[in-house]
Amino acid sequence: MSNSTNIKNRSAALLIAILLVGAFFAVSASPRLHAHAPAQSTSQSFDIVPVAPGVYAAIGKNGVFGNGAFIIGPDSVVVVDTQLRPSWARDLIAEIHRVTDKPVRYVINTHWHGDHTLGNQAYVAAFGPDVAFVAQTNTREDLIARGAPQIETQRSKTLPDSIAALEKQLADGKDAKGVALTDATRQQAQTQLTNQKAQFAELMITRITPSTLTYDTSMVIHQGDREIHLLHWGNAHTRGDTAVFLPKERVVITGDLLTNGIPNVRSGYPIEWIDTLNAIDKLAWDNAIPGHGNVQSNKAQLESLIAYFKDVVASVKDCAAKGMTLEQAQKSIDLSKYKSAFPNFDTGGNASAIERTWTEVTGGTMQ
Repeated sequence: MSNSTNIKNRSAALLIAILLVGAFFAVSASPRLHAHAPAQSTSQSFDIVPVAPGVYAAIGKNGVFGNGAFIIGPDSVVVVDTQLRPSWARDLIAEIHRVTDKPVRYVINTHWHGDHTLGNQAYVAAFGPDVAFVAQTNTREDLIARGAPQIETQRSKTLPDSIAALEKQLADGKDAKGVALTDATRQQAQTQLTNQKAQFAELMITRITPSTLTYDTSMVIHQGDREIHLLHWGNAHTRGDTAVFLPKERVVITGDLLTNGIPNVRSGYPIEWIDTLNAIDKLAWDNAIPGHGNVQSNKAQLESLIAYFKDVVASVKDCAAKGMTLEQAQKSIDLSKYKSAFPNFDTGGNASAIERTWTEVTGGTMQ
C-alpha cells in the first residue's frame, strides 16, 4: 500500500482518534505553564477564562477537547473556533450570552479540522446569515475538499464500524485482542461507545459551513479601537493555519499550532511548522490561548515545541541519510527528554510526529 493511501486512510479515521484520546489531551497540562486556572462555569462543556479586558478563553471540559475564544467589542463579538459538535458550539453561545447581549459578527476558524469547524452551523442558527466565517484561503478549500468527504466516511463507515466493534466487545466481555474485560476496561469501552453514538447522532445532522471571507497572509478586523490580526506564515499544522494576535491586549490564539502537548501532526508539515512557531515566538504576547489545554502565560511550552520539532527533523534526516527504514528510525530516535513537557508523549503523538516528518523528509505525498 502506498504512503499516500496510508495517509488517506488515517485521515478518514481522524475523528475516531480524536474521540479516543481527546479528553485526556485536553485536560492534561503542566501546571507550571499556566497562571490562568480555568474559572468555574455552569456550562457542561467549557470553563470560561478572562484573559484580557473583553477577551475570553473557552477551555473545553468533560470530554470537549477543542478550545474556543471570544472577543467582545463595542457592538459585536468575534469568536475563534467552533468545536467538533454543534451542541458544544451551542453551549459556548450560551456562555457568550451570559457575558454579553451583543451578537456574534465574525467566526474565525484557525484551520479546517472538524474539532475547530463543525460547530459553525450553530452560529448561523443563533445569529442569522450575516455572520461572516473567516479563514485562510487554504482552510476554506480543505474544509470543502477534505472535511466534507471525511464526514461522509465517518457517517457511512468509520463510526458505524467502531460502534459495532465496541458493542461486540461489551457483549462478549473481551477486548479487540480477545482479552477479558476488567471492570475498568469495560467502563472505558462503555464510555467510548456512548461518546461515539453521540458523535454519530450529531454527524447525521451536521453540515459543512465553509468560510465566507478569506485571506492569504494577513488580515485585520477592527473592533472599535482593538485590532484583531489574522496571520498565516505557511504550512504548519495544516496548510491554512491562522494565528489570531491582539497586540494591544498581548494575547495570541493559536489553534493547534500550539497545544498543551504534541499537537496532532497527521496533516502537518513539521519542517515548515518550525518557521511558524518561530514567528509566533517573535510576537509580543503575554498569554496564549491554545487549541487544547489551559491558557499559557509564558512561552515555555512554545519553546519546548520548537526544540522538539527541531530535534525530530534533525533525527529523521540523519536516519534517512543512513538508509534506515521508517520502522528503524522510530526505534532509534530518542526524544525522551521531552516526555515531561508533553503529557501525550506516550499516547501516539511522538510516533506520529516521527512518521509525518519522515514523509516530509523523504519526499512522500503530503496530504
